[in-house]
Amino acid sequence: MHDGIIPWSPYYHDALVISNGKQTLISAFCDLVRVRHGFVNHELPELFATDEDGDENDACRYMVALDAAFLAQQFVRGRIATFARPIGGGDVFSLKETCWEIDDALARMATGALNLEHWADPDAVPTHRIFVDAAEYNQWLASLKPLGPLSAREIEEALNPQLRAARALACRRLDEFSQDNSSGQDDLAILSPLRPEGFGPELLTLADVCKLVKRGRSSVYSMISETQFPEPIKLGSSSRWAKQEVLAWIEERAARRGEGRN
Repeated sequence: MHDGIIPWSPYYHDALVISNGKQTLISAFCDLVRVRHGFVNHELPELFATDEDGDENDACRYMVALDAAFLAQQFVRGRIATFARPIGGGDVFSLKETCWEIDDALARMATGALNLEHWADPDAVPTHRIFVDAAEYNQWLASLKPLGPLSAREIEEALNPQLRAARALACRRLDEFSQDNSSGQDDLAILSPLRPEGFGPELLTLADVCKLVKRGRSSVYSMISETQFPEPIKLGSSSRWAKQEVLAWIEERAARRGEGRN
């Protein structure tokens, strides 16, 4: 807890803080999580007041933390200008982009403020409120696509860091292969002993999927119902699977085979 600003408390009354041509970091972050997840401002203090117990709230907190890092990244890259003003009032001045080179962006979002002298210390008593350039922020926010509600796979990843890491590794291996493969061969078996030869079109039929993963139709749909396999894309009455998602699933199994999972 900080003297003067209790983490997440500004999300109840941030509308009272104003600055010409700029909006507070709190209001900007509120807009972001509303667009991406549908949370309204007063839900954030309630969300972070609950204990970690492996439920869906933990997954939601993880997604909000990703939003904090995502927004801070825009500040680091200079895409959105940020400013500081002494708490209580005073002159507004630009914040250097290096002030966003921090380990925990979420802690800064929780107060919407920083200690100007000890800006990298999340436990230092805040001395300045943070604002963002309203025009630049609105232009950036307008370009984002809403993520919608958390999917079952997102919740699963948030609650299982090892699974999240395995999936990230699978995607990276596929990306590296795509960048490095200059021979024109259409076979990704070199990446993993679990990968079959010949992986079909960009959109796969159920028959294609079954051939790739060496499973029957009922087994594939059983895994989907248990959120253990990518969901199909509905094209009218037909179902298709994104090739990249299925290949990533295979690579995920390869990355996790040391855990004894199939």
